[in-house]
Amino acid sequence: MEGRGEACAVCGYVSNLGAVAQHHLIPKGVTGEAGMPDSATVKLCCNCHYELNSWYEAKVSDVAYDPKIKRFRGKSWDEVVRDYESALASFKQYKSGQRKAVRKRG
Repeated sequence: MEGRGEACAVCGYVSNLGAVAQHHLIPKGVTGEAGMPDSATVKLCCNCHYELNSWYEAKVSDVAYDPKIKRFRGKSWDEVVRDYESALASFKQYKSGQRKAVRKRG
């Protein structure tokens, strides 16, 4: 029997066909602009990779409303990096809740 393939770090899908790939937790463009080394990576299946990128688009912004000046302002790179980290954590929590709901129904 062959060894197990690689598993998605979010949903647990196991692929022996290379459908699980490395994903940078913080996009390379952001780490480059922030002057920091490449971020850590995680193995994701194609579905979770697509969903996470969509999640990032919805949850991460490079502007923030500043109530002191009553205007939007550009976020610092540190703030953007924290947003990506927070978005990843909330995505994992969301996917975990989905799995639990499916198990309850099944």
